[in-house]
Amino acid sequence: MIDKIKKAVADFDGSKLVVGFADIEFSFPDDTLHPSLSVRDAKYGLVQPLEGRTVSTIPEINLAIRQGAEIKYIEAFVVESLDGFIFRDAMKHLIDKRNQAKIDKDKLRDGLYKLVANTLYGKTGQGINPKSGFDLRQTGAFTSGFSAVSQAYFATMITGGLRASLASLLVAMDELNTQGHDYLTISATTDGVLYKTSSKNDPAFHDCLQDTFHDDIYKALESGDKIFKKFEDVDPILYQKLLEFPALVLLKNARKAWDEDEFIEIKHAVNSVYNIKTRGQIGAYSEN
Repeated sequence: MIDKIKKAVADFDGSKLVVGFADIEFSFPDDTLHPSLSVRDAKYGLVQPLEGRTVSTIPEINLAIRQGAEIKYIEAFVVESLDGFIFRDAMKHLIDKRNQAKIDKDKLRDGLYKLVANTLYGKTGQGINPKSGFDLRQTGAFTSGFSAVSQAYFATMITGGLRASLASLLVAMDELNTQGHDYLTISATTDGVLYKTSSKNDPAFHDCLQDTFHDDIYKALESGDKIFKKFEDVDPILYQKLLEFPALVLLKNARKAWDEDEFIEIKHAVNSVYNIKTRGQIGAYSEN
């Protein structure tokens, strides 16, 4: 299996995803700014050290090798007989419904379809690591069991693929900085990055907005959704760099299957930001 996963890692280009993962020992170069492999710590959860031992998916190992990491395979597993896309049709249905709710400005249905779509992915991991909760109807604690779609392999590939995608964003900026740019990562979590753009390509807040909002920033801020231009138009330098990373190409291809033409989008833009913690930011907007 080790030879098979080595080949799968080498062949991974984002056109498809082979279900496979390995128990590995790794070591990044000492000057690596953002190591991309995660190790579980009993106190802090997932951390990204320069060296250690962990179980990683094919996209994560592929990215680590790009960063110059030395990988020693202890044990590996590759699924060779899995065909098709298990959740694609169901997810497209939910996404289409949510997009229509956005068009209708129906926030209740928008939130409902978002919750159901996100829950489907989370349900693949339910019960694998049992957690305690509180049941309001029974007014007592309970331990979560398996769901109808719990599947450890799928859960591993979902979380590992997204970790590789998020890490690819950070590594892309690191690589651009070695070429004379000065991107600065402020925070990164789950599926997004807050960063300062390069001074060589530093768009003003107006430049990020769609043209229809240029004359009224307050109207844009109140609208909240789809007020920004496409990411590729606002920051073409970083966008083209992202297409070098197989994990992000895979994400782009997945979005295409749902008739979505964007795999990365601008959620917010500010002239200055005060970073309190990973999920705590205060942004300042200026019309100039």
